[in-house]
Amino acid sequence: MRSELSTSGGVSDILSEPLFSRTGDGSRTGDGALDRDPLRLAGPGKRFSLERLALLLHGLPFEAEFPPECPWEGVVRHRPPLALPPLGSSDESALEEEFGAAVARCLGDAESAVVLLSGGMDSWAVFVHALRQAEREGRRLSAVVWNLRDQFGRATAGMVHRQLQALGISCDLHVLPAEWRELPEPAWSPLGPRHDYYTRLHQATVDHAAALGATVLLSGQGGDEVLGAWNHLSAPLARGRRWRDLRRYLAAFGRGDSLVEVAGEAAALAARRLPPQTSFQLYVATALHEVVESGRPSVLTAAYEESVGNWTAGWLADRFESFRAAGGDWATASLYDSIFPWAYDAHPLGAPIQQRSPFVDEGFVRYAFGLPPAARFRAEGPYPYQWYKALHLRLLPAALRPLLPEYKQSYSDAFRRYVLDVLPEGPLLVEELGLIQPMDRLDLERLHPRLPIVVRNVERWVAGALEAGAEPVAAR
Repeated sequence: MRSELSTSGGVSDILSEPLFSRTGDGSRTGDGALDRDPLRLAGPGKRFSLERLALLLHGLPFEAEFPPECPWEGVVRHRPPLALPPLGSSDESALEEEFGAAVARCLGDAESAVVLLSGGMDSWAVFVHALRQAEREGRRLSAVVWNLRDQFGRATAGMVHRQLQALGISCDLHVLPAEWRELPEPAWSPLGPRHDYYTRLHQATVDHAAALGATVLLSGQGGDEVLGAWNHLSAPLARGRRWRDLRRYLAAFGRGDSLVEVAGEAAALAARRLPPQTSFQLYVATALHEVVESGRPSVLTAAYEESVGNWTAGWLADRFESFRAAGGDWATASLYDSIFPWAYDAHPLGAPIQQRSPFVDEGFVRYAFGLPPAARFRAEGPYPYQWYKALHLRLLPAALRPLLPEYKQSYSDAFRRYVLDVLPEGPLLVEELGLIQPMDRLDLERLHPRLPIVVRNVERWVAGALEAGAEPVAAR
């Protein structure tokens, strides 16, 4: 089996383009030839696993927003581990150079590209560096913005217009109205269910980019996960004698009523003195407690709830082995769990245009993982939200900083309207197949705000698979 990470246009195939491998006996690791089309590996039977689809709807995979497993029987997504450097081994001063190189790899040889610009730090970092390269090399760069309103009624398009004007940037900017009722759903793909949420808006963006002649769609996907500040930075901040930053870092947990995380910060200081199994159990109970044991009722029927529980137990066993092999350092573990396995499927599958994010470019992920942990947090400026994105700020022009969002933008009102609009009334195929319990749209939303759209994505994929002549395989 090919295990190295080959490149296409300078971008890792493994992180940007899905590859699949044949497997057997329910194994989660494949062997043999790799293929971009899972149906060529699935054989003439074309059977798909309801147990694998169940992983999208409950427990750890749902709570942590794990990407879909390949739904076809006898086929798995090829996700080899990346060789990651130890924390602190990357040169912090090379951040801008490394990010610029990642942007260049993502652009490849595209003469025209589009950036999905939200007005936040992640997408602006991508846009600024892509614009520099486009102007220097004579390429065409456009931007698309979704005109959503955040939790305080702030319109994204208006914010982006003000930012561009303040920086004196003349940009080919396209505003996509958030009129999803008029937009078609993306076409069915054999690669698996969609794992994005605004599926119609995203597809409209892809279609618009293609109509502009762009061959690459860039985004800021993964910015928080790869460059943001996460748990267990207390020790690195203390070792650097950054007492003011340490106080504000710990105070943020208290403001969020995150007493479990505070306990985790304390436990992490003694973790190396504990037996590996005890250390890992404490790590899971603090850093991963919300996703491993959410206590949320299941939408699944009993057989599939049990299968998800078994899968989670296997995942935790595998995660313990890698935790122990990495020396049991909690800061390393927290950063790893923020990035993987999400980075392997950062983009919706099956779109007819290349989708790229420099943050999850293979080379940049390696570089960012090796940065000194304490570099990720710096209590500069009046807005705590920006303290956790200290590295992002270094990628942006100073003139842009006063115009950036002072808080994590949430589009909860728009999202709620969207998911209730796109989920149809009446019985679903996934109910008829015994995958989920009978629930209406409001029942699903009461369990979790994201659940209606995830059910919708699974429902649409199952419908397409059945239309293609595939056969569902029930829980064993």
